[in-house]
Amino acid sequence: MSPLAFFDCNCMIGVRAKRDSREIYRLDEFRREFEHSDIVGAVVYHVVAKEYSCDYGNRRLMREIGDDPQLVPQWVLLPHHTQEMAPAPELVAEMLSLGVRTARIFPSTHGFGTSEYILGPLLSELERHRIPLFIDQGEVSDAQLVALCHAHPKLPVVVCGFTYASDWRMIPLCEQCPNLHVETSLLQGHNAYRRFVPRFGAQRLLFGSGLPFRSPGATTMMTRYEDIPEQTRPMIAGGNMLQLLRGVIGAEGRPLPELASPAEHPDDDAILACVRRGEPLSKEFIIDSHGHLAHFGAMGAIGIPMPAQDADEAIVTMDRVGIDMMAFSMWSGLVDGDPEANDLAINAVSRYPDRLMAYGCYNNNYPDMYEAELERVFRAGKVIGIKPYGQYNRARIDDPRRAASWEWANEAGAIVLGCGSFNEEQQMSPAIAMKLAERYPNAKWMISHVTSSHAFARATIEACNAYPNIYAEVCYSLLTYGIMEMLYEQIPLEQILYGSDMLMRDPASQIGYVAFARIPYEAKQRIFGHNFADMLGMPDGGRTPRA
Repeated sequence: MSPLAFFDCNCMIGVRAKRDSREIYRLDEFRREFEHSDIVGAVVYHVVAKEYSCDYGNRRLMREIGDDPQLVPQWVLLPHHTQEMAPAPELVAEMLSLGVRTARIFPSTHGFGTSEYILGPLLSELERHRIPLFIDQGEVSDAQLVALCHAHPKLPVVVCGFTYASDWRMIPLCEQCPNLHVETSLLQGHNAYRRFVPRFGAQRLLFGSGLPFRSPGATTMMTRYEDIPEQTRPMIAGGNMLQLLRGVIGAEGRPLPELASPAEHPDDDAILACVRRGEPLSKEFIIDSHGHLAHFGAMGAIGIPMPAQDADEAIVTMDRVGIDMMAFSMWSGLVDGDPEANDLAINAVSRYPDRLMAYGCYNNNYPDMYEAELERVFRAGKVIGIKPYGQYNRARIDDPRRAASWEWANEAGAIVLGCGSFNEEQQMSPAIAMKLAERYPNAKWMISHVTSSHAFARATIEACNAYPNIYAEVCYSLLTYGIMEMLYEQIPLEQILYGSDMLMRDPASQIGYVAFARIPYEAKQRIFGHNFADMLGMPDGGRTPRA
């Protein structure tokens, strides 16, 4: 596949009230990220228009981006009633004269809601000119969104922030509202595009990076790797958004960017070059250290619609992106933790012994069953480790009732994959990991979801530096900006592990998180597979990619 050119529809610039020191805010930093991620143009709005004053922030946006041909300005709007902004006809006329072709509203944050008697005049004027309206999904209820779309059926409405767990909401909304479009920065569910495109058409998916909060290269990966017709990739990457912008009636001023070919990258390492082409990483050895499966034929689990969750589907997906092996736990094991859950895991491994490895699960609320499973599954060597999960059985990771399993992990040098969180009542915090790593030094303690926030990453970095048997696993939907580089810089390389949370999330975006990181090629190779192979004691001869 030729390198895709991306046009970003969801990008916020400017100095904001709360910022992590690693997050970007200067325009030259955005341009650097655009080039690195093959983004040739972007719709941008100003954070000051959200956090301080819409009108002031909009005018500051125009001043700061100047006549940059790569950037399309987006204004944050309010209803006219309080005189902070002009009446809709006057406001929209000014927007069009300046080449402002999209609008964004924050009806919850700014406190005006979506009632037609308040917002109707503004929306009608935007609709008359076909100006796309952007709304974050957390700013409106589903009922409000349906009412808005029905009241203004010719208004293109773009919802930002639908996630892997949004299908219960997103699918009925798209069925009810033909004028609704979906921004993709967080749309990372397994096979999400493969399911969406035949049902609603590729033209309703719009690529967004989520900058400055997300790593933009990773957000491009679903478009590069999903199992969809090749002709739909450039549509989602940027053609759809540009088509909406070209459809704005009466726009003047600044010209629109073109979907020109992205810059060449002669210095790319082999992993990044392969990813840009959208090809499976078949020449690299990759182990996904954090996966999940459900029973055969499963279409969902744990209250989340998640089609294609069984072992057969896992192999298809692994081959699509180039993953050689996956270590997984069963969804039913996390919830109920009964013997049948472990049987399902063991059966999946028996079907694909060279591709799948299982973490065993248990429920310590049933002491007899717990002890029997330790003997039957863990001490019998049928699993590589343990996946504890406190959310369902309400037992802390350091609960004394878990001691027998930690003693087994310590004796066997086995892996414990804890769901990383500051919530110590339900999950594994870095503080708990340090306590257990000291008490059980031969066990290998993995903290997952390290990239959920900069604060959590820093706490995990402290834990990894304190104990060599603590490991940082990197998957998380937010793809938080800059954390991969921070981990590489601040903890020993051998303690960083690739995982994806597949088949809940699609592995493509999580692969991009590592592939687009500004770290050496050899470091990517270690993170993608060799570090986990070392934890397993896998011989060098067993580390051959399935090319």
